Amino acid sequence: MPYFEAIDRTKLFYSAWGTGHPILFIHGGNIGSEIWTFQLPFLTENGYQCIVYDQRGFARSDCPNIGYDFDTLASDLNQLIEHLDLHRLSIVTFSFGAGVLARYLSLFGAERVNHATLIAPITPFFLRTSDNPEGLDRETAYEPFRTGMLRDRPQIIRDSLDAFFGPGNSFSEGIREWTLNLALQSPLMPMLELFRASSETDFRDNVKAFTMQTLIIHGDADVFVPAPSTGVRTHRLIPGSKFLLYEGASHGLLFTHYHRPNNDIAQALGSLSES
Repeated sequence: MPYFEAIDRTKLFYSAWGTGHPILFIHGGNIGSEIWTFQLPFLTENGYQCIVYDQRGFARSDCPNIGYDFDTLASDLNQLIEHLDLHRLSIVTFSFGAGVLARYLSLFGAERVNHATLIAPITPFFLRTSDNPEGLDRETAYEPFRTGMLRDRPQIIRDSLDAFFGPGNSFSEGIREWTLNLALQSPLMPMLELFRASSETDFRDNVKAFTMQTLIIHGDADVFVPAPSTGVRTHRLIPGSKFLLYEGASHGLLFTHYHRPNNDIAQALGSLSES
């Protein structure tokens, strides 16, 4: 399996499929790069090269005891982009992946990136503080899930799947069990560290670095990352960005509504692949 090394010698798994305009996918918490299962076949068949990687602490990558902050995660991303010598790159993120990209753009610049798609982003600042009144309360959006992870991680993840997929959205028992198993493959400590960092990191200045064409996709039934506190605010902070709100979609829209982001991403990148 292909790996690249971060600057601290951590080995990170990646894979690349297809040929054509490159799209790099940055996953969010718990599941790793398998979150993109329903995107890769469609986009490779439509003429794109799709690149995924497991961030440190997840799935097939190393699990060091340091580096679960966004400066390090952004550095990991930079190492992958340099390792593959990618240019005119499109990047698609999910959940806290938007924070990784925002910090990368702030630290390393946007010269290599010409399009971004942010799906259910945690940006610009997740938790409510005195100067971030539009954020979410720690007591309801942070503490219960963290406590549940510490007491009984398998059960709290299992219990959260209905909300993850969203009420009224169809998904098979096989998808449910597969998602649970993927989440449990990654160790607990990286999940806790990244959940804390994702919730507590202020990306408001970093979001200003999105100077390229940017598409933001969010579900209006997302209870994990509610659109008004995250996606809508991110859209307001990125001039010229496009915002799509999917009716009835929750945080797991990549599973339940996969045909829509597939088509919306391909449509947004169509002019880029032709130029």
